[in-house]
Amino acid sequence: MKRILIVLLPLVAAAGALHAQATDTNQVDSLYLSPAMKALEEVKITAERPLYTVDGEKQLYNTADDPSVQTGTASDALQNAPGVEVDAEGNITLRGSQSVEVWINDRPSHLSGESLRQYIKTLPANAIERIEVITNPSARYGGGGPVVNIVTTAKVSRNEFFSLGTTANLRPQVSPWLSYVYANDRFSINAYVEYDYSHTWDDQQGTSLMRTPQGDTSVIKSHTSHSDYRRHGSYFYVGGHYDFDTQRTLAFWAGAYPSIYHYEGSTDMQWRELIYAPGDYGYRATQQGNIPQAGYYGGLDYTRQFNEDGKRLWLRAYANGFGYRSESVHSRQHYTQFDLDYTVHDLAVSNNWAQTSLDAGYTLPFAKHWELEVGAGASYDFPSSYVYTRDSLPTGIRDSLRSYTKTSDYFNYQAYASLLRRWGGMTVKAGLQIGEKRLSATHDGYTHVVTTGRWPVWVPSLHLSYRTPSMHNFSLSYTHRPSMPTAEDLTSFVFYDINSYSLGNPALVPSHTHNVEGGWNKFFEGFGNVGIAAYYYASTDEIATLNDVAYSRFFGREVNFTQPVNVGSSHTGGVSLNLTYRPTAMLNVRLMASLYNQGYHMQFREGELYDESLWTGSARLNVWAKLWERVQLFGTLSYSTRRLTLMQYSEPIFTADAGVSADLWQRRLSLYLNIKDIFASNVQQWGIANPYLATTGRRSASSRYVSVGVTFRFGKLELESRARKHEE
Repeated sequence: MKRILIVLLPLVAAAGALHAQATDTNQVDSLYLSPAMKALEEVKITAERPLYTVDGEKQLYNTADDPSVQTGTASDALQNAPGVEVDAEGNITLRGSQSVEVWINDRPSHLSGESLRQYIKTLPANAIERIEVITNPSARYGGGGPVVNIVTTAKVSRNEFFSLGTTANLRPQVSPWLSYVYANDRFSINAYVEYDYSHTWDDQQGTSLMRTPQGDTSVIKSHTSHSDYRRHGSYFYVGGHYDFDTQRTLAFWAGAYPSIYHYEGSTDMQWRELIYAPGDYGYRATQQGNIPQAGYYGGLDYTRQFNEDGKRLWLRAYANGFGYRSESVHSRQHYTQFDLDYTVHDLAVSNNWAQTSLDAGYTLPFAKHWELEVGAGASYDFPSSYVYTRDSLPTGIRDSLRSYTKTSDYFNYQAYASLLRRWGGMTVKAGLQIGEKRLSATHDGYTHVVTTGRWPVWVPSLHLSYRTPSMHNFSLSYTHRPSMPTAEDLTSFVFYDINSYSLGNPALVPSHTHNVEGGWNKFFEGFGNVGIAAYYYASTDEIATLNDVAYSRFFGREVNFTQPVNVGSSHTGGVSLNLTYRPTAMLNVRLMASLYNQGYHMQFREGELYDESLWTGSARLNVWAKLWERVQLFGTLSYSTRRLTLMQYSEPIFTADAGVSADLWQRRLSLYLNIKDIFASNVQQWGIANPYLATTGRRSASSRYVSVGVTFRFGKLELESRARKHEE
């Protein structure tokens, strides 16, 4: 637990009493010395900082004060942040939503997909100072969705640090890595490289039933499948900063992550047609392929600090890109209709190598308790391409219906302003962002389709927080947040598969969400932390994916299709609890639980309404204990009830993990052993509840395994907080 230390040098003067009055855990307001005081020796005043606090729109998790995650990664730390969950693949959700934007050190990370997963897998938790969860962000954060801001640790003095290690498990997976950090009073640089090999698998099975508009059963299907994945990957990073003087700093960072996947799989499919060409059908499909891919990101950040009161100017430039080439062979051998057997060669090439952004901001404290912040920025995705071709083997004849080329580009610009006012423990912050988003895309295949979109953006926000002298934290906030369709959402181009199809929806309009949240947080001496939050999100025209059934003249029967639609209205409302029991510095028991109701109301088909809601709950219990000052034990239990999305649901999931770690030779050597998913209970089950498409599915994967790790450290250990750090 972090302790704030105030050292008073020997004073000559005085007799009497020393009085200290603290208004929060990080600041001492005033010290009073009586004239009769004699010379004082060193005086130490300490205060406990709670693991969880509230500051305006932010819920803070002080990761540096939590010993239970210090030997883990950013993924472990994020699991303990209020409302945040990270799945086995590294995907981040917040209160069940995957629309989470990750910031690093108060700046957008621009990380997504594989680059984001690599980041949270490799960033060590002991490099994180705190995690800020902003479920209802103000205009400062763009209003594009919930934000998780990872704040890394501060600078260190001159020295060098080198570390290397490896992790391995019985999947199997092995990930050796090494890092180097150099820092002096004005300059620092850190570099990191990792190789990763993994072998995973999963088994799936499911059934589906399709009905006609009249309610008659048209098709009954069942399938089983097995997939096997092997991945060779690497990750490279270099970053640092240079201080021109005490007020001007230039930071830089760059990373790349090439990899290659090899996969093999097989599927057995059986179905019965009851209306169109009645009969029993089936086939066995096999597929194998390789996917080489690579991505990069990099940026520059210049900060000018004008004074100690917070007057600051910053400029930022950022670029990233990602591309892949997927080449595979698919075969189907039918059980009865041998004339339908086929083997095809699929090739997909995606190039999106230049996504750029420029941002600038200015913070101006004025008067005594006022602060104004203004900023502007623009981002442009240079034209990217996606080319998909399917050729029949061995003839090489092109499938012109399923081969196509797509090009697209996006352009956004925005400006924002926020005004903050403080009255003692009360903080009020109002903000507004305005801007515009544009897109254009072209699909060329059996038809030529051009898609364009242009929408104004405005995001008002209001946040209030109040902190009592006894450290009760209260918060209340409101934002309005729009969400725009993508080029794929809007296109009228139809993407045909063998037995299904998908298409966009040119009639889509932006969705609008009104968010209201309130909460209370309190740290109790000798016990720990208790936090309660309540929230309600009401959306109009939410954009969601619809799984449905329709008769297709092309297929000559009822088939499944997917399409984005505007939901008439939807809502999510609930409460969450964050409780930490910490009787000693060597024991930490944390419970995070939430209960919320999610519902949808829409015109489904002509004359039909879809109106459904569901109460959903989740809970996570973490226990950490330290023995003999060197050995740490930890365990996690997590459970979530049935969850709902548009006409889809997923069944409850329960998992249990446990582990032990040890630090030897004054932390020059660290060892750990983890057991993931002890009871192999992480089995995913889901279904589609469309009246015309009843589907169930089940997936089990290689989620239970034992992993071990070893780390060697050389140099000044204080620099470890910057090792493998991916931002400055």
